[in-house]
Amino acid sequence: MKMADAINQHHSLLTVLPRLGIPLGFGEKSVEQLCDEHRVSLPLFLLIARVYTEDSYYPSIDELRQCPMADILQYLLLSHRDYLDHKLPHIEHHLHALLEPMDSKYRTLIANFYTQFKSDLGEHFRYEEEVIFPYLRQTLRDGDVANPQRCTFNLQHDDIEDTLNDLTNLLLKYIPSDVSSDERIDMLLDTYALSHDIGKHAMMEDRILLPYIQFLESQSHD
Repeated sequence: MKMADAINQHHSLLTVLPRLGIPLGFGEKSVEQLCDEHRVSLPLFLLIARVYTEDSYYPSIDELRQCPMADILQYLLLSHRDYLDHKLPHIEHHLHALLEPMDSKYRTLIANFYTQFKSDLGEHFRYEEEVIFPYLRQTLRDGDVANPQRCTFNLQHDDIEDTLNDLTNLLLKYIPSDVSSDERIDMLLDTYALSHDIGKHAMMEDRILLPYIQFLESQSHD
């Protein structure tokens, strides 16, 4: 399939490309050609693409083992940077403008929700980067689980997504009518897009990282 056709069918893949180092302007090139050109594992791209485009997709262990797990970790790490360095500052800039004319009660409520969401997301990313990712890297490096014990990782995806959904509902219901309609719609579209993308990010961790860790741990008991 041509990459342009894939993007036209599944717009959410636009957020995936820069994290993999694939720039826009790819003309008529196929997915395989672009992955080869930018040194991206084709199985990795297809795995990520299926998670982003198929809600019911659960990869098998055989599918996971075809992908370089180090590259999956790098993709997730770059996703974290994208959220913290680009997507959240973009939303925050618009949010401040929207909150200014609001009644103080709703302004404080929405600002607190956003602050809580940003704090929860940052803590979630730190936990992954300081606990889960090093654990998996060491396991991959050693080819074994030293002194193996089952690890239970609490990723708290539901809490983060619930807070973001609450924020979106508050914005939808209580942005004052004297705020520009275009600004309100742009803000809501950005928030919906972020919610969708974070949901897919959570699916990658729940359906790829955790099953792979469980597989490695089960191998250490054989």
